[in-house]
Amino acid sequence: LSRLNTIWKGFINMQSVAKFVTKAYPVSGCFDYLSEDLPDTIHIGGRISPKTVWDYVGKLKSSISKELCLIRFHPATEEEEVAYISLYSYFSSRGRFGVVANTNRHIKDLYLIPLSTKDPIPSKLLPFEGPG
Repeated sequence: LSRLNTIWKGFINMQSVAKFVTKAYPVSGCFDYLSEDLPDTIHIGGRISPKTVWDYVGKLKSSISKELCLIRFHPATEEEEVAYISLYSYFSSRGRFGVVANTNRHIKDLYLIPLSTKDPIPSKLLPFEGPG
């Protein structure tokens, strides 16, 4: 991550689970509007099944008028890692993804997908068009 520029820094908050400062790094897609459109605090509104997200992503990738952007969140400091891991564990243990409640003008839907360092990149997200 040290070679990549952050595209956003702010809070991720899921009430009664975790709140922490995080940085977002580019992975794939167009990031032109993300730094201005992501709010200061990203509020997680709930959980969603992976199947629902993958079905939606499949439709999105076949659309000419829509774009898929992938970003990676990383705790801003070592102190933030505990809350970061708590949120990851919350979704991972339930087999669910997070749904962001406060999206903006250019961002229609935003999901948090918990991936460990050992997990393969889901095939629905490949190929990457960006720093990866």
